[in-house]
Amino acid sequence: MKRMIPILFAAIALTACEKEPDTDKLDNHYLVYTDYDKNTDFGALKTYYVPDSILYINTGDKKEYWRGDAAEAVRMEFIENMNEHYTRVDNMEDADIGLQLSYVASTYTFTNYGNDPWWYGYPYYWTPGYWGGYWGGWYYPYPIVYSYTTGSIIAEMVNLSVPEEKKLPVIWSAYISGILNSQGKLNLEKTEAAIDQAFRQTSVLK
Repeated sequence: MKRMIPILFAAIALTACEKEPDTDKLDNHYLVYTDYDKNTDFGALKTYYVPDSILYINTGDKKEYWRGDAAEAVRMEFIENMNEHYTRVDNMEDADIGLQLSYVASTYTFTNYGNDPWWYGYPYYWTPGYWGGYWGGWYYPYPIVYSYTTGSIIAEMVNLSVPEEKKLPVIWSAYISGILNSQGKLNLEKTEAAIDQAFRQTSVLK
């Protein structure tokens, strides 16, 4: 199920005449997009692990992380939502789910049709090796195209309960765009609301 819901903080009358949002006109608004693997039994997954930092994706070729109070607030908002459904563990080896978070500083477009590898073309993206074991790359259960703009957050759940010699499946993904205003500053309150929306609009996580 793919859902694309704009979080518009403006007069409803401005968009009342349109049945669906024109994404070309949403540059200054929040867009919350989620998708999940319909063949995954989310109820059978009980525990999760989240890294202690958020990957910072920009035009550089060095691994960087988004740090500071705002980054930690974003990370904690994801954790609070995850805690409503799963038990957080401190050891990666004990987790059924890995939650990986990334912040995108510029615009990139990625296309995936289940190829192996997927994100390896981008420098220092989370690799399957990060989660330990010997998983044979990533596996998306659905073809997908991502176009990430400046000030976007990417969240992905990977199923760590599969045998390590298999590909590591991404079972849920969320994309939140437009988190920066025209001055390049983060509106944390609206960002947290968008994160909450990503979980609310995913029926298997209710």
